[in-house]
Formats: sequence, C-alpha cells, structure tokens
Amino acid sequence: MDYLVQTEGGKVKGRENGGVIQFHGIPYAKPPVGDRRFALPDPELTWEGVYDAAFRRPMAPQGISDTDSAMGSSCLAQDEDCLTLSVSTPELTGNLPVAVWFHGGANCYGGGDLEIYDGGELAENGKLVCVNLNFRLGALGFLQYPGLNEENLSIEDQICALLWIQRNIRQFGGDPARITLFGQSAGGNAIVHLLSRKDTEGLFQQIVLESPSLGRGNHKKEDAFQIGWVFLEELGINTAWTGDKLRTEACKKPVSEILAATARLWPVLGPKYENMFFKPVLDEWHTPKQTVRAAAEEASRRHIRLLIGFAKDEMRAFVIPKNGAEEERLRRQQELRYEIPGLSLAEALCAAGCEVYAYRFVWGAPDSERRACHCIELPFVFGNLDAWEAPMLKGASREELERLKNTLQPLWCRFFDFQELPEDEWPPFTSRSRKIKCFDNAANPVCDLEAVQAERRQA
Repeated sequence: MDYLVQTEGGKVKGRENGGVIQFHGIPYAKPPVGDRRFALPDPELTWEGVYDAAFRRPMAPQGISDTDSAMGSSCLAQDEDCLTLSVSTPELTGNLPVAVWFHGGANCYGGGDLEIYDGGELAENGKLVCVNLNFRLGALGFLQYPGLNEENLSIEDQICALLWIQRNIRQFGGDPARITLFGQSAGGNAIVHLLSRKDTEGLFQQIVLESPSLGRGNHKKEDAFQIGWVFLEELGINTAWTGDKLRTEACKKPVSEILAATARLWPVLGPKYENMFFKPVLDEWHTPKQTVRAAAEEASRRHIRLLIGFAKDEMRAFVIPKNGAEEERLRRQQELRYEIPGLSLAEALCAAGCEVYAYRFVWGAPDSERRACHCIELPFVFGNLDAWEAPMLKGASREELERLKNTLQPLWCRFFDFQELPEDEWPPFTSRSRKIKCFDNAANPVCDLEAVQAERRQA
C-alpha cells in the first residue's frame, strides 16, 4: 500500500513494508552537482507532482571501504546527487520519538540507506521514527583550499538535514522535540562535532555514540590546505589559479578522476596524516582533548543525555594481529583512537550533571577471527539480521543472533524513547560509580570500569 505525505518541498510517496511505512531518498537540499559541487547545501528545493520515495537512492561517490573484510560488501548505486534522507515510521499521525542515524566509514565510505541500516525493524519494535541520512563524503565533503572551499561541507549537509527534520518530521508521525542522534565510528565523530557547535541547539536532545574514533581529532587549516594542494595537483588542477578559474576547473572533473586522485594520496600523505585525509577542519579545537572539552561544555549547557560504548576488539575489523607484539600495538591504538577520548567525554558529561550510560560489546562469533570488532553491534541495533552476510558473524547460529538482538535493541529503543534504563540491568555511568554494561550474549553483566581496564592490561 502506498502513502502520500506533504513536505515543504512537495509530496512524497512511500510504501508500507511489514509493520512500517518507509520513504527512501527524500531530497533535503539541491543536488550538489555542477557549479554546486563545492558549495554549501541549498535547502531551497521544491518539485512538482509526487516524488517517488518507494525505493533506495544512490549513496555518495566512494572507493572500497576498509571494513568490508569484517562487515561484508554492501552496495548501492553512487551519485553526487546524494543529499537525501530516508524515513521509517510505524504511523503518520503520532507524536513519536525520532532516532537519526549517522553512518560510519572514515568520512569516505558508507551510506545511510544501505540495506544493512534499514530502519524498519527499529521503527516497528521501538515505536519510533527512524531517519537515515546521506551526506557528502571524502574530497566532495571535506576538501578545503583557498578559492575552492573553506567549509566542512559534509557537516553542513548534516545540519541542513537536521533542519529539514525539524520542519517536516511531524508529517511522518515524529516529535521534533524528542530527537536522538545515533552514529557509529565517523558518524559518532560527526555527532560530537555537531554537539560542539552552538548553532545546533534545539536540533536534538540526546546522542548515542558507538565506537566514535575521537582520537583522530580534527584537521587544522594549514593541514587541510596542504592536503588540498596535493589533491588538486593530483587532479591536474593548477593551484596557482585563483577564484572562479580554480573552482570552475575543479567542478568540471569527472567523479571517477576525483576518486582516483584520492587513491593516489595514500603513498604521498598517508604516513603523515595516518591515512585520514578527509575530516572536519577547525583550528579552535582540533585535538581530541579540545574536542571533548567543547562538546562537554555544550552538553552541560543543554543537559544532553549520552549513551556511549566500544567493542572489545575494535581494531580487528581492520587488521588480524600475527603475534603478541602486534596485538599489543593494536590494543594501544584502540585505546588512543577510541577508548581514552570516549571515556573522557563520558566522564566530562557526568561531572557536568548529564545522564550517561556506557557499554562494552564483548561477544564475538565462534568462527570469526574478527572477535568483537569495530561495527559488531550494528546488526543487533538495527535488528535486520537477514541483511547481514558479514564475516564478523561467521559461525553464529540464528538463535544466538536473535538472542543478542532481543537483548540489545530494546535497550537502545528505551533510550530513544527518553526513558531511564532499568537500574538493575544497566545503571548509569557516574563519577562515583563507573558502571559499564557488558554485552557477552550470556549473563550480559554490569562491570566496573576499573575491572575492565585491569583485565585489558593483563590480556
């Protein structure tokens, strides 16, 4: 059965899918193509007739993700015309909480509306509205150079989408005053960046951060411009050009050449920037400590609720260690990239009087070398297990997967509904009692942070 909804841009047609109504690929800004390639998103978009939102639209242009070996390959068409969002809702006339998904992928890969991230099960089981965002990635979302662009375009896309949600979500049964942003990895980083900006106040009230890699920090302008210079030279653009000439020539280049130029950055700049060329740029708070401080200040002022956690073996999504020395190196890298800055954020919010919940995901599939790796919790949050053909789940029985989904997803949904979590099942993380929920798919115990850290040091 089809459903029509009137948005500010025009009518959109969605389709019932099981117990939810889904709308895919709704534009929230004009296509960033042609001379709009390196421009800020333009929300002044309307259309005649009915926009068919009954099928998935393209994700942003990208290469092959470094997490495919753990998650498996998820494919959608790719196109620069990617400033779209998707909505899954159990009803159009309610006043339901809203959960907005920010996908991960090192700011270069992934898509909000991939089948693995389908929001249907989450919307139906949690009685909430799930919104999945697409935004520009890689050079198209983060490249900066004088005369070309000096804005964090991907972040501006996200803010544009959140403003669209404020203006339109009631038409899909959602409450614009009860919005949770939830994101994983680079998606979690983006949420922290958004929280740190004063101009996002009122756009959300809660955040869920799953394995945010806050240890990567932001670029300073000088570093972004250095990367931009090398990139444009690789693209065959004369960086001596100024103004319209530089911009015009860069906008003419085919997307295939932009992706090829990105690939050529690895041997040139990889070691200097830890293979993280494209990320937000901000001199005021570019280190992890500065980022955490800025986010904590805004969270305190707004009384933001936080749910945050990490997987036990994050780095195994990328590398399988060959010996003890390599295992130790990856353990330290995990601490610096994920755990230390993430827990610092949790502790700062506790000290500011915010409500905080923390978790550790320790279950791993019996036949997978990936163990409890980066991304491992995602199938159980979204609950759409049939969409996941992931090496990281190798050997797990359907019963095992369903049990873990039925443990984890209801807790996320309870948080999305602005409820406190059950005290005996998942107590809050506080300055005095640093309790962490550990998902092992058996007892799922509550652990002390100090005990977890001691166990890691002894492993």
